[in-house]
Amino acid sequence: MKNVIVAILILFTLPVFAQQSNRSLVPYRQGNLWGYANPDKSIAIKPSFDEANWFVAGFAVVKKGTKYGYINEKGAVAIPFKFFSAKPFTYGYFDNQGQHTAGNKVVKNQDTVLFAGASLNASGHEVCIDTKGRTMSRCPAINENTPGNNQEIVSVEPVKQYSLVSNGNLYDKLTDDYKTAGDEHNYYIGFKNNKYGVINNTQDVIVPFEYDSIKKVDVNGTFYLQVAKNGVYGMYNGNGTTFIPVEKNKLSCVRSAAGKTYIIEAKDGVASLKDINNQDVVTGNYIDIAYERNNGFVLTGNDNTKGFYFLDKKLISPKYADLRSIRGGDYIMVTTKDGKKGYVNADGVEFFD
Repeated sequence: MKNVIVAILILFTLPVFAQQSNRSLVPYRQGNLWGYANPDKSIAIKPSFDEANWFVAGFAVVKKGTKYGYINEKGAVAIPFKFFSAKPFTYGYFDNQGQHTAGNKVVKNQDTVLFAGASLNASGHEVCIDTKGRTMSRCPAINENTPGNNQEIVSVEPVKQYSLVSNGNLYDKLTDDYKTAGDEHNYYIGFKNNKYGVINNTQDVIVPFEYDSIKKVDVNGTFYLQVAKNGVYGMYNGNGTTFIPVEKNKLSCVRSAAGKTYIIEAKDGVASLKDINNQDVVTGNYIDIAYERNNGFVLTGNDNTKGFYFLDKKLISPKYADLRSIRGGDYIMVTTKDGKKGYVNADGVEFFD
């Protein structure tokens, strides 16, 4: 019962593309109607729907009028238009099915049952359906090993006890420590008079006790220190030398799903993206840059229009009212200035007229 409840909660809060979608058929908008195009923009399924979503496991959620249904990759209706809401199919499993033996252990096969969440009434109450559109007696469990997303790198202040005794009231308390590869010293983050600083194991002050916060950033065993003081930000190398001057209005470190670290910074209304070597990755007339979990960065232009930087070094200049990335990193969904939706690939090709 616990697994079923968890499965339902996970299913109904998952991003639209929890299961890898089929990119050979791209949702294509022609005026107000949606169909599907091949990657070269040639029409594969004639636009005739009020809404169209990506194909997953051979099915796509489409809408006609006020109801949703499912079509197959040939454009034929696979499940009638009878749902008030519908989600893409995904794979799950039942606890009592699909077991196999590996050595001396019994292992449960996962990702063996194809199902989707859909609502048959206007209240929004969702049930699990099979590929025939039939309501399932119970929802399958979902494999918890889902792909990781990009994440901002921050450190949570641990509760630690240190035996190091302060010389001459150098600090009030130590809160964290680190040791950088290739450096013989141990380093300690602490605070004095409610301000943070850093000392080494010989009690030399390497970062003065004058900061409102210090966040430890671990990049493959090399440590950096993100500091804040009076609303401005900067970074130190782990040994206390300056990495980025404390003069930025915004500064954050982001680790992509591929493990590469980026730095977003802004000063005087101009934002830029750098790599961990402090080399420019994206520069231009942007007032903001924000990381997206699906392998890219949203770029905001001076007129508040949106663009996107893909991690394969392809850039879509800001010209859309809004956008969001699609898992997999090769498409974005945009909102045009006239309020309509559409898809754009990493080469800037617009799949809408």
